[in-house]
Amino acid sequence: MTYSKIGATAVGVTVLAMGLAGCGSSPSSAAAKASTKGPYTIALSNSYIGNGWRVEMEHVLEAYSHDAPYNHLVKLQVDNSSNSVSAQVSSMDNMISAHVSAIIVDAASPAGLNQVVAQAHQQNIPVVSFDNTVTSPYAYNVDIHQFQFGVIGATWLVKELHGKGNIIMNRGVAGSPVDIRRFGGAMSVFKKYPGIHIIDQIYGQWDDAVTQSQFATALASYPNISAVWSEGGTYGAIQAFLSAGRKLVPMAGEASNGFRLALINRKYQADGLTGISVGDPPALSALALKYATAIIQGKHEPHHIWIQPPVLTAKNIKVGVNAFPNLPMTVFDDFTGVAGLNFTAHQMETGK
Repeated sequence: MTYSKIGATAVGVTVLAMGLAGCGSSPSSAAAKASTKGPYTIALSNSYIGNGWRVEMEHVLEAYSHDAPYNHLVKLQVDNSSNSVSAQVSSMDNMISAHVSAIIVDAASPAGLNQVVAQAHQQNIPVVSFDNTVTSPYAYNVDIHQFQFGVIGATWLVKELHGKGNIIMNRGVAGSPVDIRRFGGAMSVFKKYPGIHIIDQIYGQWDDAVTQSQFATALASYPNISAVWSEGGTYGAIQAFLSAGRKLVPMAGEASNGFRLALINRKYQADGLTGISVGDPPALSALALKYATAIIQGKHEPHHIWIQPPVLTAKNIKVGVNAFPNLPMTVFDDFTGVAGLNFTAHQMETGK
């Protein structure tokens, strides 16, 4: 196993090249056989479209495909499934039958798509998974360290609470690879502290509205909540506390615009809010498209690309740079500056 670094604008990228002994031909063998002449039909298979991050992810992907050189190289197709492995397998089967040039995937399951990924490999169709990545040895993967996402937030909370307190965990989409990995990272920290008690787990689906609704129920059941560990939808948790007239507590969450602006809101700070924001850039989709195109062209790319997530507290949140009062609270703020990829707010909101 070898590690190396490649440059990034605002977020670091770690490249991991892994051997695939015993797995037959490597993913790059498919690329070597692929046509190097465009335009290429690249299809996105997205397992779930039910929150703002997924919509934003598709918008930056569409915007990226409209910019040079991809506007002449790539014909983008997008298919959204209903968070069902069988539906996503069927979608990818159709893409393979249509002989697309490559497939990029935000997966419903880490292993559930492995058979169809192998079928794509047999047809010399490269597969690049991102965000919710797959375990197939035939796929390329582009992602942040999702396990570390969980570790970072949990470590900060334990320090903030001095190792004691009652925590509610706000998880993502049940069964998804991202949720499993983030939760595992957080629990690897929490279990070391007997004074930390996980009093409830809810599934906010990385969405502010769903999270707020779930927390409204939880707050009625738990009078003594010390902190919140959240994968996403953290602004919704804040709104639930405020609506219930409850004092705010330390929160570890993702990079929603509302959460970051709340962290620098002096009124909220005076009411008890402190927090850490760990980003999961929606521009992972654009980076996946970039690597898929390179692979189609026969370039030898690493099998795993790890993006270092932005980690912010109130002291390094900057209005207009990584938090935006003029944008909706539901926007995920890390839509620019990822591995050299930069998008405007207009591109993020419209895909154009």
